[in-house]
Amino acid sequence: MTSTRRTFLGYTALAGATVFASAVGLRGFRYPSPQFEPAATPRWAKHSVLGFRADGHGAFYQREDARQLVFRAYVPEPVVQVNGTFELKIGNVHPQAHLTIDGDGKISEERVDGLFRQVTGNSSKGTLTLRWVFPKQDHYRFTAIGDTGGDLELVWVLNRSQQLGADFVLHLGDYYYQPVDPKRTTLHLEKSPLPVFSAIGNHDFHNRFGGPDPQDFIQQIGPRNSTFTLGNIQFINLDTAVDHLPVSAGKRGQLLQHIQPLASRSQLSDYVVFAHRPITDPRPPETRPSNHSVEGLQEDVWLYRQLVQRGVKHVINGHIHISTEFDDRHIHTYISGQGLAHADIIGRRPQARILVGDVEPGIPVTYQWADLNMPFEAHCNERLHKILGGHDYADQLEPLKAACIAADG
Repeated sequence: MTSTRRTFLGYTALAGATVFASAVGLRGFRYPSPQFEPAATPRWAKHSVLGFRADGHGAFYQREDARQLVFRAYVPEPVVQVNGTFELKIGNVHPQAHLTIDGDGKISEERVDGLFRQVTGNSSKGTLTLRWVFPKQDHYRFTAIGDTGGDLELVWVLNRSQQLGADFVLHLGDYYYQPVDPKRTTLHLEKSPLPVFSAIGNHDFHNRFGGPDPQDFIQQIGPRNSTFTLGNIQFINLDTAVDHLPVSAGKRGQLLQHIQPLASRSQLSDYVVFAHRPITDPRPPETRPSNHSVEGLQEDVWLYRQLVQRGVKHVINGHIHISTEFDDRHIHTYISGQGLAHADIIGRRPQARILVGDVEPGIPVTYQWADLNMPFEAHCNERLHKILGGHDYADQLEPLKAACIAADG
């Protein structure tokens, strides 16, 4: 009997280990804080009272708000399919995007409020497809920058991007530095003059101020891995916030499996890959921390190989609070991580920069750097006050306080 019981327990343990290993292989672990890869962003919902259903493609479900279902777009041309008499609200849509409809049903009204669209209609006899088409133009521009936090620095980055003529912003991660940042980030993104498409940063993944990690980002900003095509360019958002185990597991690996080599796609001119941590840290080994690239357990080798095999020529990253570019073997890497513009404070002169990408028909993206020009009063937050309390920058604290008082007045 004892032997039989031991055999049974052994088989049970083996079966459990097999299931666990299979789950790790598919979903992956994230470390150094071990956890399964977070659940995917919800893409559909059914109204609890009115009974209509909405399915997002390039838009994810956020909440039910009175008679509405609320979605947020994470691509420039989101699609939502609706069934029934509906009231839909969708955010992060370009103010000049044009709504097209297809299928059974009709639209009663579409209201535009900044980046929000509120649509009412009826599709009780079938499915109605709502598609927002990005403004048609031969040339468009985007900016790319990370590590802004969620406070007034973020507000300035969004406004500066508009000043530079951008049509949208690629945010490279790290909104959540302060306890107030999750809430403030949501408010500032909702009031942004431009749509923002975001990679997840390590501070967003390990949000110490909310939870469960990283659900604040997933529910308020967007999925950790995604892709969209606009014109002749395909944009690829990859999660490099923390390490993957195995390196090919999870949504990132699944996404890359579906990306074909650029040479086989005649309608495309370029891939734009954007992520938080870079494959390689360009700083000298003796001066850099150990966690500022994806060089753990050969993840860098795997990711580099995946991108090169697909013909990726440029990668845009944040995480390191500098603005620089360098050749990483066959890939040219841009580090645009000065979203807090602390370099202006430390250097006591404006020097932070933001990356600008220009898209023309039939050719790869061209890049240039622009001055961020962040005003002193954009630094009025608790985090920087603590930093400037140190001996090295104490002379900056009083001018900052004066600028903040003037701004409040």
